[in-house]
Amino acid sequence: MLVLVSLVGCGASMEGPQKYTVSGTVLINGQPREQVAVQFHHLDDSVSGNRRFPTAVTDTSGRFELSSTGDRDGAVAGDYVVTFAWLSSADIDARDLLGGALSKPEASEFRVSVPIEGDELPPFALNVPESSIGQIR
Repeated sequence: MLVLVSLVGCGASMEGPQKYTVSGTVLINGQPREQVAVQFHHLDDSVSGNRRFPTAVTDTSGRFELSSTGDRDGAVAGDYVVTFAWLSSADIDARDLLGGALSKPEASEFRVSVPIEGDELPPFALNVPESSIGQIR
């Protein structure tokens, strides 16, 4: 997951399908959380490269803005499943404090269609047993 986050923007191109701004907030157990990697997985296999997996990492207020092939350039139209990893740090060797529990697309209950009305998604409310969090912040 972290490698995908770090690759966003590599080989950026202004060409290709139109992208739409997508932003939102991630709450874990009701609190906005920093350093949550948010990844959208396009359900259309014909969408290629980074456009298929727009990604973002939340800021200190739990907010994110998706990037596909450039900084905060959004996502192409279509249906997505959304996954999450709560990163232990901003380092390349960060671990997922959720132990991978919300990082599997096939198990995710979160679905989004792009474009969305406005630019702001309703908050993603992740409820995780405190005992399963690798490190409480």
